Amino acid sequence: MTQARTMVSLIAASIAALGLTGCGTTSWFSNSTPKPALPAVSGGATLLTAWSSSLGGKLESSLQATSENGRVFAAHSDGSVLVIDEKTGAITNRFSLPAGAGRISGGVAVGGGLVVVSSNKAEVYAFDAAGALKWKTRVATESIAPAAITDGVVIVSTLDGNIVGLDAKDGARKWIVQRNIPALTVRASAVPVAVRGGVFVGTPAGRLIALDALTGTIGWEATVANPRGTSELERLIDVAGRTSVDTQRACAAAYQGRVACFDLLRGTTLWSREVSSLTGTLMDNRHVYATDEKGVVHALDRSTGGTVWKQDVLAGRQATGVAFIGDHYGVQDIEGNLHLLDKSTGKIVARGLGASFIAAGGLTQAGDGALLTTRAGQLVLLRSQ
Repeated sequence: MTQARTMVSLIAASIAALGLTGCGTTSWFSNSTPKPALPAVSGGATLLTAWSSSLGGKLESSLQATSENGRVFAAHSDGSVLVIDEKTGAITNRFSLPAGAGRISGGVAVGGGLVVVSSNKAEVYAFDAAGALKWKTRVATESIAPAAITDGVVIVSTLDGNIVGLDAKDGARKWIVQRNIPALTVRASAVPVAVRGGVFVGTPAGRLIALDALTGTIGWEATVANPRGTSELERLIDVAGRTSVDTQRACAAAYQGRVACFDLLRGTTLWSREVSSLTGTLMDNRHVYATDEKGVVHALDRSTGGTVWKQDVLAGRQATGVAFIGDHYGVQDIEGNLHLLDKSTGKIVARGLGASFIAAGGLTQAGDGALLTTRAGQLVLLRSQ
């Protein structure tokens, strides 16, 4: 049995033990566990479905959509990539991986005139905006996260712990950063984030790495969380979801670990809090927001990490995705309900969706709204007023 298959087998065992469901999805928790009653809504906002578009049937992978210049790019695990008008939801183009290429496992990245996806056969594919295949490149193991694209480099994070920089022109490997990973990991994707020539990548070993996109040189490597406990399950500390970055700090979250913010240039720890999360962090000009895997939402002071507010009425409903939606912080739970929270107080001011909208790919930001990919194979653009 190969190392990759051994890892997947161990992950499957951990998921069963934790009550999580499936590998390579954002539904880490058992949907059969009784959930607390839905909390009251105080009103003051409305969740709107701007449009919904079919991707072509049920999804088998956690595939996140993205938007750029008025277009939304989404993928289906069957190998299709769709281009959708962001205003109307109309599908304007559709193209696919070559025959025999396998299934799409890593969601869509767009930048520098390229549309990039990864396959379950450990290959990275780059298309132009019209859907013509520009290049494909094999990497060591499968990637389940969207790539980052910046400064003529496509950065891919793979399941074996490698971070690979590929030349955006032809897919040739420019550099590789190798990191050992624990024997057991939660198969949840840490999404590489590119900002001003730097790339920030979370690892299954509880680390956040800042890289130079052009060379792969490590600027700094910081500890988000250290493993605790004696069993492999207790020692899971994956940094998952997206890292939040502004001009001064980078903030990340680890499962069974902490939320921590680091100096953007030096990597020194600015502050940390004991919050376990699989959905990463979001940041605005005042707060860093983190939702733990139980569903408790924390708004922390961006500079000090002090608690601004804590909303625990969603505890037990387990968060599968978070995003800013209009002026609100949106949290989707395991049953498909999406809750809008007031960013100043944490009060739930609106709720929508439901069982037909259970997430397959979490939530991703799209301007002042959010994109939701559902298990049923629908892509939905959400807004609020």
